Amino acid sequence: MTRRESRAAAIALLFERSFDYDRTPEEIIESATEEREEKISSFAKELFLRADENLGDINEKLERCLDNWRIDRVDRVTLTVLRIAACEIDYFPEIPVEISVNEALELARYFGEEESVGFINGVLGKYAKGVVKPNAKARPLSAEIEDETESEGNNE
Repeated sequence: MTRRESRAAAIALLFERSFDYDRTPEEIIESATEEREEKISSFAKELFLRADENLGDINEKLERCLDNWRIDRVDRVTLTVLRIAACEIDYFPEIPVEISVNEALELARYFGEEESVGFINGVLGKYAKGVVKPNAKARPLSAEIEDETESEGNNE
């Protein structure tokens, strides 16, 4: 499973969670893997669980980046993509900000409408402004794709 596929899985899990706070995050993962037989990588699980665990902080920071918008007015798909990207930016120091933002834009195109891409780009641009990740290795996007291809056999 590639990192992009893992991010898509995390978005799907967090989106499902936004409709069902009666179940625990672990129950949502179990439902996805056992009932729907979805493949969920360890990266997808970690991304989903960290986003869910830090949702209050993530929402607060996102809301400050929304010009003339309230977070409850943002459609769920767009908001979920923003939340996952924000989680990566804040809680995954090894992933460069540029990768997180670019992946969010690509996944927004996949899950949402083309109009949401510009909105997400603007919000994440503000969100990530000034973020320094000394543990992140700056590398071209193609390098991440190559790493994912090599690690596919590891079923991360």
